Amino acid sequence: MSTTKSSGNGIAFRTLQPEQFHPTTGRPVKVADYVSPVFLDPVSTGMMHRYTEQFLLNGISIGTEETQELEVLEKFLRNHVQENRICDIQCMMLWSEWVRTFRRQTAGYPKLVLEKEFRNVITENYDLKVANSSYRGPVYRGLKYVP
Repeated sequence: MSTTKSSGNGIAFRTLQPEQFHPTTGRPVKVADYVSPVFLDPVSTGMMHRYTEQFLLNGISIGTEETQELEVLEKFLRNHVQENRICDIQCMMLWSEWVRTFRRQTAGYPKLVLEKEFRNVITENYDLKVANSSYRGPVYRGLKYVP
């Protein structure tokens, strides 16, 4: 039986390489040196205005917290929901992923976009209806969740 030898020990690979130092200060690079706390993508204002108008027509006031919630929702839809003709996704699975994403980014629970509002947003944005699968329950036909 043959054994393979490692090209080095684990400690040697944990040392910083020259490209891991900041070019001007010479200190080790930290993630905070390059990552901005602001969203990298600008939020599409068309979707924001449409939802703001909908909530105002229903008598729901929009403040800064609600605006942040709509921004997170728009980013979630852009990054994690795709149209795909052969895929279906369970309504509750997509809802739970939305809540999980919102809680990661804001450390709170959504107050404005609850389950019913979320379902309305999905059906209006992607122009589809909720289908009822006998095995999986309500599903969005033609949508795919991208982790």
